[in-house]
Amino acid sequence: MKGVAACLLALPAVATAFSPSFQPSKSATVALRTRRAAPLRAVALPSDATKADERGPLEAQDAWIANVDLDAFGRDVKALGKRLEKAQGEDDVNHIKKICLWSNTCAAVGLATMWMQPNPISVFALSLWTLSRWTTIAHHTNHGGYNNADKTRYFNSKGFAIGFKARVTQWFDWMLPEAWNVEHNNLHHYRLSEADDPDLVERNLGIIRNAPLPKIFKYVAVGFLMCTWKWFYYAPNTYKELKIQQMRRAGKTFTEEDGVDEAFTMKAFLDGTARKRNWFSFPEFFGKVVGPYLIGHFLLLPLPMLALSSAGVLPAAAFKNSVISLLLADVVTNIHAFIVIATNHAGKDLYTFSHGCAPNSGTFYMRQVASSANFRTGGDLNDFMHGWLNYQVEHHMWPQLSALSYQRSQPEVKALCEKHGIPYTQESVWIRLKKTVDIMTGDATQRPYPPAYELQKDLMVWNSNKADSVAARKTVEEINSNILGDAKFKEASESVTAKRKFGGGSGSGSGGGSGSGSGWRLSTSWWAAVSANSGTQARLDGG
Repeated sequence: MKGVAACLLALPAVATAFSPSFQPSKSATVALRTRRAAPLRAVALPSDATKADERGPLEAQDAWIANVDLDAFGRDVKALGKRLEKAQGEDDVNHIKKICLWSNTCAAVGLATMWMQPNPISVFALSLWTLSRWTTIAHHTNHGGYNNADKTRYFNSKGFAIGFKARVTQWFDWMLPEAWNVEHNNLHHYRLSEADDPDLVERNLGIIRNAPLPKIFKYVAVGFLMCTWKWFYYAPNTYKELKIQQMRRAGKTFTEEDGVDEAFTMKAFLDGTARKRNWFSFPEFFGKVVGPYLIGHFLLLPLPMLALSSAGVLPAAAFKNSVISLLLADVVTNIHAFIVIATNHAGKDLYTFSHGCAPNSGTFYMRQVASSANFRTGGDLNDFMHGWLNYQVEHHMWPQLSALSYQRSQPEVKALCEKHGIPYTQESVWIRLKKTVDIMTGDATQRPYPPAYELQKDLMVWNSNKADSVAARKTVEEINSNILGDAKFKEASESVTAKRKFGGGSGSGSGGGSGSGSGWRLSTSWWAAVSANSGTQARLDGG
């Protein structure tokens, strides 16, 4: 079994080996593991006083940049966001309870039939149960979308899925909810498509983009990632980000040699990286992060089927069928999640940025639009099947709003972007998948936003002791203060204060309610079976 696991983890490298002439360059190897970026302190920030004729011409696709009034756009977005937040209330809480009921119905169907011969209905029901707990229920809850509206505090970011019991009963998945909240809420959301964004697809897939391989092998590597990415990438990398943030808030400083920018995957436990970094051991990672889910979901959850089959109530193969169905459902969930998450911020028509920017500034709001893609929107069933990730623009503007608020706001946001001349991208998820795979395989490159056209007063360096940086970190991390601990915000300036240039590939750009009687909470005698799957807060999200 250990050998099989090692082979699976090494599949992308094995595919590369089929090309005899392939000698991975040092830069390509680094791109697999790190988020390279030149220190922003060494980069001259663009000046607002720069004359238009000194900034150079813009390509046709970028012409809108020269004419947009970011301050005016920011004011309009803030005003709309305040109106939406003020309007939230009981309807929003009832709506998320309805989504919980739908999710629990999927769970009931899947759990009740998984003992049968593995079949699409059982597998998809189990898969949709897990996906919806993450991407719709936990995601919006842990962003703080119901903190004010839900008087019972069940759907509250400070407690939902936090701690072992809550994790098992509210959002049970490969990732540790606390770790995913920090990685998603504090890093991805507020540093979207910057060098600091841990989920920047173009950079993270650099070794595949740059490899001189036949296209079929690149597609195989992408396919492997689609089937495994939650446990292979998300679980270890989010836990690493949690540990790093906790150490920073405790006063520890880091240098480039510490490798804090490296993507930390399961591969790190095989190639010695985990021992070198010494952030956490595999026993710790297994015991706190993936072990409980592996044992609980794939062994304890189907265990009653073994007893029932032994008693003659169910066929002898009931337990085996249940385990197979759960394993197949996990693969389907990985693929489904990949399709609706990885595609949110990838494509040759979306922008990357070479500098950080202040949260909730005009520049920040513009970036959430220019670096995000919506899918088909409208209707609870359609949105449920998209994991409610089809409102990426609206969600990234106001991560603290409810799922229902994104439905309400989408037409207004689209009109607002048209008013200010900012491109609003909305396409079928299948078109976005094709564009994302093109980025992953090196067939396309995302658009670097021209630094000379940045609004200098909105720019900032995140890992700095400057007052604006400290205030920004305090603002975006408050939602997770119960996870990270009381913030001192006294970290010393680090030698790596802003990451290096994007190194991903060629041309990648430089620079709680009780719920009694409502049916929305599910508990089974087998396993406290309300998984939850997507938590983050006022930060970004993968989405």
